[in-house]
Amino acid sequence: MTFLLYTVVAWVATASLAKILYISIQPGQWLDKLLNWQERLRNWDLQGRELLVKAGGMCELCFSHFIVFVSFWMYLFFMHVVVGYWVSTPIQTIPAVILVNIIWYLGYVCIGTNMALYFIVKLFRP
Repeated sequence: MTFLLYTVVAWVATASLAKILYISIQPGQWLDKLLNWQERLRNWDLQGRELLVKAGGMCELCFSHFIVFVSFWMYLFFMHVVVGYWVSTPIQTIPAVILVNIIWYLGYVCIGTNMALYFIVKLFRP
């Protein structure tokens, strides 16, 4: 039960971070001013670097997915190093460990991406 609570907190924290970062890279916002982010996106677009442009903020879904992808690896590290428990800890066979980890990754990233996208697009908007 504690493991699931950590997971839910990770999802909400990631979605919240995605919203804050997405707002912060918009034209005239602090990260845009600090890093010239919108100009970078335009340059990457002109260079044909579609993946960077979309994950960098031109596509809310792609941006959400990128943030959650990075978040998953931080979550995995935290669970292993700090908590000392992972979803596959009690499993004994290698094929089952691999299968459970693949399913957990897909579930985490899918749920997290949808939550982050919802936070960016719909949360606190009429």
